[in-house]
Amino acid sequence: RGPAVQHRDYLSRSWRWGEMTEPLLASSVVGGDPVAPPLEPLAAEGEAAGAAVAPAPAAAEATADAPPAYSFKAFAMELGLGRFVAALEAADLLGNYVDTCESPLTLFAPSDEAFSRLGDLPIDLQVLRELLCVHITLGSLSHAELLNTRSITTISQQTHHVVLADDGGPPRVLQVGSASLVETDVQLPDGRGVLHVIDSVMCCIRLLQHCRYEQVWNKTVRPSPKVGLAGEWRQRQDELHAILIHCDTWQPRFQGLRGSVVPLGGGGSTGEKTHKSFQDGTVHFSELLILEKPPEMSKKKRKKPEDQLADGSMSQQPALDGNQSSNYRIMFSLYRRFEPADGAAP
Repeated sequence: RGPAVQHRDYLSRSWRWGEMTEPLLASSVVGGDPVAPPLEPLAAEGEAAGAAVAPAPAAAEATADAPPAYSFKAFAMELGLGRFVAALEAADLLGNYVDTCESPLTLFAPSDEAFSRLGDLPIDLQVLRELLCVHITLGSLSHAELLNTRSITTISQQTHHVVLADDGGPPRVLQVGSASLVETDVQLPDGRGVLHVIDSVMCCIRLLQHCRYEQVWNKTVRPSPKVGLAGEWRQRQDELHAILIHCDTWQPRFQGLRGSVVPLGGGGSTGEKTHKSFQDGTVHFSELLILEKPPEMSKKKRKKPEDQLADGSMSQQPALDGNQSSNYRIMFSLYRRFEPADGAAP
């Protein structure tokens, strides 16, 4: 009902049925999927070795003549990104990752104004780390390269969809995840990557409670998933969707779940009533019901002797496909609703 509305998927994360995620950056594999390397200080082994063997005097003299070590803090402060630097320091990601990572990085740095709009940063160190890690991608991705891709994956394994946002008039702004790029292609020193300044703190999706590994078709998912959000989202436009993904084919089953959409509106200074499933930054999919019938239930029954024809052959019927499993993932995606401009096609 009402005017036509466009929905656009901006960012997503997925988990297997029953898969409990490990703390981010604590292990190299989570449920068979690669994640970011452990955030251990790269100098830890060297310091341990140095306790037993002192460096030679000649090496010390050579070190004194070496150029100063790379400092992202000094570089970013010159760009007016003091709050981004402060957040990285608070999360222990500056010296232990950004400054020392051997791979080039793409950094999506929220402006100081964006941090001011967000308010206080998360107190919990792990939440703060996860929030900042959705702003970092391995590899150097320029504005032109982002234009040629549909999505990128951050070091925390959250996917950001890349689109040209159309707000009704030129110029069209490149949007990565839930943020728009306001300054692009700021090259980091010594080929260490590229930085893009964005207009908001990207939304981070965190799994707080997953469901059991085994579920029953046409029944409510138990225990019901709980998803935490950190960062910034648009209250009147954004929705969190739970989408069923078949593990063998990686195909989404958009009609596979009921009760899978939770609006993120209301609350705060708007005076609007919040959705009953969204409180204090937590989305509770309490009415999530499985509509997708498992493959084995969709297969036709085996032939009975009475199905045999007079000539001894069997009636024509598709053979059972034993290759498809009934293993699924749940993908949580942030969608943004857009009402088309007057006179524009929906």
